[in-house]
Formats: sequence, structure tokens, C-alpha cells
Amino acid sequence: MSRVPRRLQWSSEAAFHLMDRGHNREDVFADDDDRRAFLGLLERYRQRFGLRVFHYCLMSNHFHLLVQLADPRDVSPLMAGLLRAYVHHCHRRHRFVGHPWQGRFKSPAVQCRDYLLSCGRYIERNPLEAGLVALPWDYAWSSAATYALGQPRPLLADNAEYLALSAEPAARQQHWRAFLLGGDPREEKVRRGDWAIGDDEFRVRACRERGRPAPRGRGRPRQAAAESVQISP
Repeated sequence: MSRVPRRLQWSSEAAFHLMDRGHNREDVFADDDDRRAFLGLLERYRQRFGLRVFHYCLMSNHFHLLVQLADPRDVSPLMAGLLRAYVHHCHRRHRFVGHPWQGRFKSPAVQCRDYLLSCGRYIERNPLEAGLVALPWDYAWSSAATYALGQPRPLLADNAEYLALSAEPAARQQHWRAFLLGGDPREEKVRRGDWAIGDDEFRVRACRERGRPAPRGRGRPRQAAAESVQISP
């Protein structure tokens, strides 16, 4: 069966969680200079494609980006250009021969309402889960310090879901720190998200757009309150 075009995964409510890792899980970022180079390339492609970057994290052997595009059909050209440009960087700097990336990148659609912040939390907790830092915002190569401490990152776009947490920057940062360190009832959905991350209605609609059978629920429907995420100090 042929692949479903990525543009059919899109709705006006969606962002994309973009991920790729090194071949055989090997490192793709040898040091901080490589990470700076990757973020520099991301900035170049951000301007070229009208990209809005909400959250990111660069680990040693993989990366996460949570983005929205002016034209969602540009996801594949964006990633093809970004990954190829980074390969050229590796060839020049490390005299690397070959392709460092493992297979096709992943890009599940993410429902902005309710799930954007949950996906951002998952991304920024990667260094904590890996045991690299005691606090997510201590990791230099993610967006966590911007949301948790207010440190500026010109690469990042305004995040309406985050701004809605409070009118006061200090309160928003406190809310985010608590959210990063606390639990999230949507974490498992984000973790296992394949082609769509969102509520049942969003997934069914995305499923129809892709010509797939609608996903079937398990057991009795949950109350809406059980789905709510409380981000509080």
C-alpha cells in the first residue's frame, strides 16, 4: 500500500511533532558545535518555510521539534532540506561519509487545543528522563529554559496555549515548571502517538482525511473532566 501524503494529516488545528534519530541509534550530534549548527540550519529553514517553532530538544542521537507551518504540505520539503543540509555539515566538519539518519522521519499531527503543551512537556522532559539533568530547564539544548525561566530564544514563536496560562510571565513560568515536574494524564497518548495526537474527535477526523478506518474506543467513554490537564503552581 502506498504511503498517505502528509498533507492529508493536516487540519487548521494541528502542529507537527517532528522526530528523527541516528542510524542504529548512533550519535548525530558529536558536541555543542554540531547542535549550534543544527539550530542555525533550523533558523534558516524557519525563515524559508514560514515555520513556527514552539518546542525543541536536541539529544545526542535524536531530536524533537514541535512546529507549525504556513503551508503544511511543506513538511516533507522542510525536513528533506534540513536533514540534507545537516548531512553536508557532518561531511565537511567530521569528514563523515554516508547518511547519519535512520530511515524516514516521523511527523505525527498534534491537536493544538489541549495537546500542544502536553507534547511540549514530553519533548522538554527528554533530558530528565535520560538522566542528563536534575531539572529539565538545566539542559542547554532545549526550549525548556524559555518556558520555565523566561530565557529568550529568538528561534521560538509565541505559543498561544502557553500564554493563556496566565497574564503574568512569572506565573506562567511557575506553572510550566510545575507541569514539567508533575504528571500529565495525556502523557501516554503523546508517547504512543503515531500519526495523530489528540482527542477522539480529532483522531477520527484525521483518520477520515487519510482514508483510514476510524479508531475504535475501548470500554466506556471517559468523562471530559478526566481528560483535562491542570497546569498549576
